[in-house]
Amino acid sequence: MRALTYRLERIHKLTGANPSDAAHRYMLQTAVIGARLLDWPAGEL
Repeated sequence: MRALTYRLERIHKLTGANPSDAAHRYMLQTAVIGARLLDWPAGEL
């Protein structure tokens, strides 16, 4: 549980988005899907 809490706090610190908030969580999920579609960071943008 500590690792999960750490990761959620780290996401909040780095992005300013709160993963506990539904709107922020949707934004983060959309960003992850977009990054995967672009093959980021392995692929060239």
